[in-house]
Amino acid sequence: YCPIVTAAIDETHELTDDIAIVTIHKSGSGDPDLLHFPQVDELREAFGVFGYPTAKINRTTDWLNPYDPDEVLSMAGVDTNFAIAINSEISDENELVVEVEVVYEEGSMTGDKLVVYLLESGILQDQTNYYNNDSTSPYYQLGNPIPDFEQNHGLRNSFTNLTGDEITGTAALETNTRTFSLAIPEYYNNENLSIVAMVVNSDNSTRNAQTANVGENKSYE
Repeated sequence: YCPIVTAAIDETHELTDDIAIVTIHKSGSGDPDLLHFPQVDELREAFGVFGYPTAKINRTTDWLNPYDPDEVLSMAGVDTNFAIAINSEISDENELVVEVEVVYEEGSMTGDKLVVYLLESGILQDQTNYYNNDSTSPYYQLGNPIPDFEQNHGLRNSFTNLTGDEITGTAALETNTRTFSLAIPEYYNNENLSIVAMVVNSDNSTRNAQTANVGENKSYE
């Protein structure tokens, strides 16, 4: 049933670029999911996810069927008092180095945490289609399964703790810089990798997020 959320994400992303998307996969009883995330159960427990599909806005707010884009658009692009920048590159030895910078206008807040994830898009795999006979679905009559269904924004690795690393007291206009590295597994497609960096509250809700393709230098936003 997960593609119903995929369709909602795609619809929302067409309306705004001011969102960071992370999809988390778990292999079921059928063929292994090519985007299965080994620590998925730890995330499920941390965020109270007990069934699939489950969608969250800003990490902690339930986004429920019919997944109205306006629930996301109402907060997308809202100004914050701090900004995030991402710089990354891949060495000749296929090592990914990521630098994330956070600058606060008024200093960090107690409980702030930095979350940095590595994502992969463009994964093609046959997808069970429970909506094949549902004329209201974008997947109507696409077959069951849908061949070579494209999965995007899949969580591959976490550079930080899954729920974030504490940001210690950072003064106003002081740059808080963190550098991470990863030996990229051979089965990742480097051309389809991207990074999401988030600053979250102590309750794990997101305060701001930034995205960048691997190899891209994304300035503060």
